[in-house]
Amino acid sequence: MTSATDDLDASQWDPTDLAFRHDPIPWYRALREQSPVYGHPDLGIVLSRYEDIDRVLRDTRFGLATPSPWREMFAAGAPASMLLLGENSLLFIDPPQHTRVRGLVAQAFNPRRIEQLRPRIEAAINGILDRLEAQATFDVLTEIAWPIPIMGVTDLLDVPATDQALLHAWTDAITAVDELPIDLAVLPAAGVAADEFLAYAGDLVDERRKNPGDDLISALIAAEEDGESLTHEELLAMIVLILLAGHDTTASLISTGLWLLLSHPEAADEVRNNPESVPNAIEEILRYLGPLQVASGGGRWPNEPVTIGDTLIEPGTPVRLLLGSANRDPEQYDDPDRFDIHRTAIRHLAFGRGLHVCLGAALGRLEAQIVIPAVLKRFPDLALVDAEPTWRPSLVVRQLATLPVTTGRG
Repeated sequence: MTSATDDLDASQWDPTDLAFRHDPIPWYRALREQSPVYGHPDLGIVLSRYEDIDRVLRDTRFGLATPSPWREMFAAGAPASMLLLGENSLLFIDPPQHTRVRGLVAQAFNPRRIEQLRPRIEAAINGILDRLEAQATFDVLTEIAWPIPIMGVTDLLDVPATDQALLHAWTDAITAVDELPIDLAVLPAAGVAADEFLAYAGDLVDERRKNPGDDLISALIAAEEDGESLTHEELLAMIVLILLAGHDTTASLISTGLWLLLSHPEAADEVRNNPESVPNAIEEILRYLGPLQVASGGGRWPNEPVTIGDTLIEPGTPVRLLLGSANRDPEQYDDPDRFDIHRTAIRHLAFGRGLHVCLGAALGRLEAQIVIPAVLKRFPDLALVDAEPTWRPSLVVRQLATLPVTTGRG
């Protein structure tokens, strides 16, 4: 039997190739089979197997904080605002700072506060669907996948809804820096966005210090443990992170989830008609095509020599973790390239694992569990316009560029 990767040579893998970025799955398979610990001149060590990636995510010998000389290289081209975010965001800090900051944030960003968003999310998606009711076609990205998550985080922080377009523009500019290989040419625009975003967050903090409310910013300001609280810089970085990461990846999850279900009509019918199937369906979507294909923070950095397979990885070497490949590893899942919402024991790595597991995972799950079945129920004849999807050309994020659908109405 001929494998789909028989004609792929892992040593020729080019992470910038547009064909790979359109369909990375065959190359993931080739890397796992031929070179699971792959040394790339621009990326560093690239891991593709579930077992190796799971181990690194839980191994305290690996950190997120960028070491020298990589830090100096980035600092040479980055404005002060980007450095502030890089040195104070949960995505780029290690214990003991990470332990302190995450503990304080967890006091405020807790399950009760997230669950309180449920009625607001339900009302928002119903309002959007009411407006779309008579339309013959619409774009899921534009009309649903982007508006709902950004509404969720702006509501969580009590930020004006009228600022959503501005927040989205800042997010696009800043997250361009996260793409791999790093393109230093995007730093100036990212710096301008970071300057404006941090000033915006600073104004919010000043206002909430004067007039605290029942919102996440006020709770972050008030959070204290053993006499410790968030510094001003950590508070600003946390607000930016929540507004930035809290909508981009969830937009990917909602749009990709609807595309997958509409591509598998029987699964769509079950999600539409059986509420009990929804949580597991969302977990299978996260496994099969999770929003992050590379672990957050860009990767991990060993703080001492570590051997994986036959490869000795020296301190300061970047280690990139291909989450999208790990979640398709046949050593972990039976028939991993089959989309199956009845799959059991879905221990995917879409939200990471260990100390740095995604803080917003519960919010992303909640929004997807509400929005996806609501859309399918409202439009039982919903269908894809394009047989072949158009993906954003990114290594790090798996996100549709557009998702036009027909409703069977209008």
